[in-house]
Amino acid sequence: VTTKMAPLADLHEDHILQAVVLALNPHQTLLQHGPKELVPLVNTPLLDYTLDWLERSGVDETIVYCRAHTHADKIRQHCRGFTTRRGDCGMKVCVVASEDCHSMGDAMRDLYAKSLLKDDFFLVHGDVVATIDLKSLMMKHRERRMADKSIIMTCVYLNCNQGNLGDEEAQATLITDAVTGKLLSHQRPSKNNTAKFLLPTELFQNSSDLKVVPEAHDPSIAVCSEAVPSLFSDNFDYGSRDSLIRGVIEQEELLGYTICCEILDSGYATRVSSFNFYEKVSGEVIRRMSYPMVSEVSLTSHRIRYMYDTFTNNYWEPSAKFHKGSGGTNVVVGAGSEISMTAELQWSVIGDHCIIEDNVKANTAFIMNNVVIKAGCVLDHCFLGDNVTLEENVRLAPGCIVGPGVILGPDITVAAATRLVAIPPEDEFDQHHVSLEPDPVICGAKGRAFVIEPEEVEEDEEEALNGELVDEDEEDEVSDEASDSPHMSDEDEQREHEFKREMMESLTNALRESSASENVVLEINASRHAYNMSMEDVLTTVTQGIIRAGEDKISEDCSVESLWRTVKISITAFKDVLRNYIRKARDQVLVMNAIELLMTESPRYLPVAQKIFFELNQSFEILDDEVVIHWFKKGGAATSAFPSLKNAIERFVVWLEQEEESDDSEEQDD
Repeated sequence: VTTKMAPLADLHEDHILQAVVLALNPHQTLLQHGPKELVPLVNTPLLDYTLDWLERSGVDETIVYCRAHTHADKIRQHCRGFTTRRGDCGMKVCVVASEDCHSMGDAMRDLYAKSLLKDDFFLVHGDVVATIDLKSLMMKHRERRMADKSIIMTCVYLNCNQGNLGDEEAQATLITDAVTGKLLSHQRPSKNNTAKFLLPTELFQNSSDLKVVPEAHDPSIAVCSEAVPSLFSDNFDYGSRDSLIRGVIEQEELLGYTICCEILDSGYATRVSSFNFYEKVSGEVIRRMSYPMVSEVSLTSHRIRYMYDTFTNNYWEPSAKFHKGSGGTNVVVGAGSEISMTAELQWSVIGDHCIIEDNVKANTAFIMNNVVIKAGCVLDHCFLGDNVTLEENVRLAPGCIVGPGVILGPDITVAAATRLVAIPPEDEFDQHHVSLEPDPVICGAKGRAFVIEPEEVEEDEEEALNGELVDEDEEDEVSDEASDSPHMSDEDEQREHEFKREMMESLTNALRESSASENVVLEINASRHAYNMSMEDVLTTVTQGIIRAGEDKISEDCSVESLWRTVKISITAFKDVLRNYIRKARDQVLVMNAIELLMTESPRYLPVAQKIFFELNQSFEILDDEVVIHWFKKGGAATSAFPSLKNAIERFVVWLEQEEESDDSEEQDD
């Protein structure tokens, strides 16, 4: 008797589709008391859009990863309710919380340590609204990996030229291999000039068929292999998806990994990463651009919850006192709310149990639950949290965000972009910045509100809302990093101080003992991981440490010749160590910034600065001519030491320019 073998395709175990949803925002978003992912968008929590989309796409298991802060329990309770309504046949959702998570990189490292990701998975944020087909994207990703094992990630973008979302804050300029889809360059718009991007000439040496997408919309959606969490674990300076992409592109030969991208000409996908996007996406959901996720259907129960009028594009819950022929157009009204027949509403969302009285005008207003708006109020492009009360004739200018419980009025006008809370803001010592008594000039005679200064909110919201979408990747911006370093906590400063001290001791001992370069690199990398330092910090510290490694042999009154003799010995000994950390022009700029910063701390090295630049450029070819000239003309790192450093190296830079011009003329003669 002979038996026929089953086809291999029938024997393989079914893949379980997994997704990781990042909910890493601990701050109050839009001044609401709760995590950003649970802020209602068209009366539906943001997280429900993400979970419903993943379930529709055939995802079997979703891990919602959040910080173990006070809001983690709210996210866990919400996800429990989501899965309960689906029953046993729905997508499984589990919440993983960590106290030490501050970035996507931390989340990936934790998930890798817990071995929770078993196969290819989707990586998204908890504020994404999308309808694109994830299953087909997974199939394409796996087909690419079958052909090329080096591919570890497929990033998803939308082509803005096809009418998709293309706001500057979520744009990326891409250069890909037109045949394979391999991502060769990924850049964010420059803060100074959004039309400018770098086109590395070396790309033309490796591929003759390039595709440039100058304005791709990036919804931060990726299909990842199991190697991605491992790569984050091996590189502690990878904090975001952008830093991972940059690292893989720059170190492709060393790591052996590549990234592909899928640029879609149709479909809907975006993150609600700022108030501008909140306003934009709300309007698009009302206009049904996110079909099948439409306003009248509950994403939690999939039941019809609102009446819908196709002529006015209004939605209202049956218990609401709202007539479809009144109140304007493109309006959503929640349960139990009462809207006056004389109110004029456009492109606005009203939550549950709100009261809007006579002659109220609201254009693009987002009103949460239990809000009372009395007669004659005017609202324009603003957000009102739960339990807000506006007395008669209150006017809110565009951009106002009013937190829960605030009372305003009567007869006041709130200036544009004002942000108000019901309780005075507190500093880090829990001491109120302002008087406990509200100012009637700000909130009115019956009001209670306190202003949040824009810079305080801006810092929180940029970290919480924009997340990885903001990533400095322009060489032109690197020279400003030294002068614009962010405020660090005492713990961060102590960690950086300890790292610098340890590096100085290591380099000094290595110079004294003539240690091999590879051993020095291993020691530096070990310290880097131990102190969780970025590559930029490592390069700065190593550069300055190499110059100063022989300081213990130098007296205070030594001659310039003796100083240079010691510095040259150190640079010669560690040239291969420094070369190990320089991959591209951006790294060379960081080296020169570090030298300039050293001059501010130790002016004694200024007389030998030109010789340092000469050795790094001419003797060891660590710094390229054009990079030195470019850095010099841009004003270096713009520290207080640059004028003196400029005078010290100006003759050398002029000589470099003359050499460049001479080489160009010789090429033209040939």
